[in-house]
Amino acid sequence: MSTQDRRDERFNAKQELWCEGQEEGAQTRNISRSGMFVVAEKPRAVGEQFTVAFEGDEGAVELKMEVMWSGAVKDGGQSGMGLRIVAFDKGEDAYERFVSRHLQGQAAQEGDGKQPGSGDK
Repeated sequence: MSTQDRRDERFNAKQELWCEGQEEGAQTRNISRSGMFVVAEKPRAVGEQFTVAFEGDEGAVELKMEVMWSGAVKDGGQSGMGLRIVAFDKGEDAYERFVSRHLQGQAAQEGDGKQPGSGDK
């Protein structure tokens, strides 16, 4: 899926997660308001739903996710899953604050976060 086809802006993040059914923890590669890409030892099949959780600076978050894309290891890469948020079991406000903070930081790094009249990029 191309960046322009995505519904929500994403940011790069290596957030450690508890992932239902995974013996080892999982880690995100990017996150948006509507989902995330997760590197995992055993990617699940497209359409499966399961719970992920993490503890961030904004509080505990627990999400019901659905697998939209799943890929196995190729050429030394990592296996992973593209996940869509189906529901919040806990921490919807904390998740929104987490995403907003990271998107604002990303915009500032790209020069998009400048106030009018603050100079050229």
